[in-house]
Amino acid sequence: MRVRYVLRGVLRKLLFPRYLVRDLSARLRPEPASRFLRRLECARDPEWTLRGFVELHASPDCFDPTARPHATRIAASANDDRVLALLNSYSRRYRQQRFHARMDRGWSGLRIVSEGDSWFQFPLLVEDMIDHLWPRHAVYSLGQGGDTLEAVLSQRFEELFPALERIRPDCVLISGGGNDMVKDGGLARLVHEYRDGASPTEYPNADFDDFVADLLRRFRLLFTEIARQWPGLPIIFHGYDRPIPRDDPWLGRPLAARGIVDAPLQRRVIATIMDRYNETQAELARTLREQHGLAVHHVDCRGAIRDREWYDAMHPDDAGFARAARRLERQIRSVTRARGARG
Repeated sequence: MRVRYVLRGVLRKLLFPRYLVRDLSARLRPEPASRFLRRLECARDPEWTLRGFVELHASPDCFDPTARPHATRIAASANDDRVLALLNSYSRRYRQQRFHARMDRGWSGLRIVSEGDSWFQFPLLVEDMIDHLWPRHAVYSLGQGGDTLEAVLSQRFEELFPALERIRPDCVLISGGGNDMVKDGGLARLVHEYRDGASPTEYPNADFDDFVADLLRRFRLLFTEIARQWPGLPIIFHGYDRPIPRDDPWLGRPLAARGIVDAPLQRRVIATIMDRYNETQAELARTLREQHGLAVHHVDCRGAIRDREWYDAMHPDDAGFARAARRLERQIRSVTRARGARG
């Protein structure tokens, strides 16, 4: 699958030569900051066309890397606050413009609203789950790399709920919880110190249990409010696959700070955490459906992504996201057919 995405990248540039010329020109001479700024303001070029002009900056206090202009392909003066803000909001603005354009052309297929973190909106360099859903569905994207579930909940009256009222989608997709878990190196407080002979399942501590319970409380509140205002609207949320720790600020270093330095052990501890998170999410969905009649569905992404398909310690690459998106696609089709939705 990875070869397919490499070939697709080459084919895109051959089919759209103006983007190829622009990319090659920037390799020889930096693009002026003013021209780059105009491109960002318009947000009309496909996201993939910016890949050659962007670098990612990883911060230990954030789950998601921040996009910055490429050091040698964009004039240095482009690194100002306005450019950075436009660059990191580009995907959302481009996707929303694309959604409205599709509606204006008389789209009759499924309409979807998505909200959440970088598994739904990775900054430019990777095609995330929403990118892979777009060819078959019109997705109004509210996702933002770095979003926490806490932020999604606190901003629901300003962002998610107005979008649901305005668009009246066939289903709503939610991605969240990962940022809440690892921001500010927070993973370290959720596991015990290294103990010789301890099994991976023994490392999540009481703080981890409390943390997951709090996340579930937030999911429950969000889903209950959606169901109250839009009865019968299918709500789909997903769990993450088991990522592979590296020397990274989100997983590897926080575990090492607790004395868990062996790479295979780190991986098994993270797998235990993701297993418990997915299991509790799935149980919440069952409870809300069976006991409260809410149309809530959980998508388990564990095992979807191959080891070589991780872009970094937390995010799949194009091919990995495609595999996870196929699971999401199956759930979308299932719940919308049952509801008799468009498409």
